[in-house]
Amino acid sequence: MKVAIVGMGVAGISIIRELNRQFSTDEIADLELFLYTRSDQFGTGFPYRSDDESLLINQYTETMTIEPDDPEDFLNWIKENKSAETVYHTHLPRSWFGEYLKEKMSIWLETLNYTVIYEDVQNIEKLDEDTYRIVTEKASQRVEMVHLAAGHLAYQDPYQLIGTPGYIYDPYPADRQLMMSVEQKKIALIGTGLTALDALLFLRKEYPLSEITFYSRDGLFSSVRGNEPSVTMHYFCQDKVSDLIAGGKQITLSLVKGWFLKEMDEHGINAEWIWKNLGKGTMRGMAMDLTYTESLGEFQSLIRHMRKCYPIIWINLPDEEKDEFIQTYGKQWQRFKAPLPQKTATYLIKHLYKEDIKVVKDLKKITKKHSEFELETEQGDMSYADVVVNCTGQDTDLKRSLSLQQPLIRNLVSSGIIVPYHYGGIQIDYPSMSVIDASGHCLQRFKAYGQIVSGVQFGNNNVELVSMSAASGVNSMKLWLQKKADT
Repeated sequence: MKVAIVGMGVAGISIIRELNRQFSTDEIADLELFLYTRSDQFGTGFPYRSDDESLLINQYTETMTIEPDDPEDFLNWIKENKSAETVYHTHLPRSWFGEYLKEKMSIWLETLNYTVIYEDVQNIEKLDEDTYRIVTEKASQRVEMVHLAAGHLAYQDPYQLIGTPGYIYDPYPADRQLMMSVEQKKIALIGTGLTALDALLFLRKEYPLSEITFYSRDGLFSSVRGNEPSVTMHYFCQDKVSDLIAGGKQITLSLVKGWFLKEMDEHGINAEWIWKNLGKGTMRGMAMDLTYTESLGEFQSLIRHMRKCYPIIWINLPDEEKDEFIQTYGKQWQRFKAPLPQKTATYLIKHLYKEDIKVVKDLKKITKKHSEFELETEQGDMSYADVVVNCTGQDTDLKRSLSLQQPLIRNLVSSGIIVPYHYGGIQIDYPSMSVIDASGHCLQRFKAYGQIVSGVQFGNNNVELVSMSAASGVNSMKLWLQKKADT
């Protein structure tokens, strides 16, 4: 059977890992793989490709692994391959994780029959119930199974500046995109998330004399990562939640909130106090987070351990209650869920206090006027910049951002093979990871992973959940093939 894997980052690598684990030697011998990838992302994907070592993983080293059964695999790889003085509770270069991924991929590919195609896929055509055609600029290939693991969606462009001289739409890889011929006097970073912090640290290193200002609508950063202990979950256990749903239990926001508070109480955590007082994202708020790193870390550790339950809870929550969660808790929940390193927070507080780094909120409009940009707030205040760096993150709303997406995504939406989902990304059947087309059919031969399914698989933007989804997708593929063989 011919199988296409489109994208060779965390999801694509996890798929080949699972083919090795779930398929017998004879079954593997029957597979012919076609791996589609950009050359600079083969074995790393978008986030972990080669880049400046100032760009750090925002999770602790001990929480990162591509081996589901060995949580210390990356940790041990670091000890063997890098000269890091300390490993636990550290934030190491993102490119190091890319090196680790590439090495693991090479090992898992040894048993497989594969061809690597270093081209962007332009379209995937459904020929009949059993066959798809993968189309690139130079060639096409018929396959019987597709795993769409293409990774990140397109960046937002909220002020419609693409193509404007001096505007950097995509800041990665930083060591190429953010390098400038001369040191610019004023640089505007649009956004205050982790991408903006990456850009700040890189630009301060390369252009220390530049004046850097963050601009956003709310002017808030993430929470600071606390000192996370290892915890055991009592209520948010994947098997327990699945059993309740299988037994007919109706999932409601009130029920989930009750589980959450009981989980916190069980671990001696005052969740209501933390929610009210920490994670505010202001300069004072980050300083407060640093004062309570133990309590904050316990809270964040529980949130991290809960994430295996996110997708199954989310898909069983009524839409009106999804909306209520997003409106009531969404922004602050995201600040707790994606914290920034303590070292980065300390640096940020120091320079915000000295006012050699500034934050401007309520950004309304950006206009290019002659050789500089004019940035206007809702209150009518004006400021100016020589360079604007877009750090707003990817846009998962395909209805809103379809024109910005790569040709493959636009063509798949146009043909009805994939359908935008109103909570982001596309519609899939979870946990089989099978795409649901415009007719409502579940395409068992077409799987999708990563940010493009984040609207269904809530909270999947981390290595662990993407890796787990690949295991589910390959298992679904295996069961479907067995069923087809039996008939």
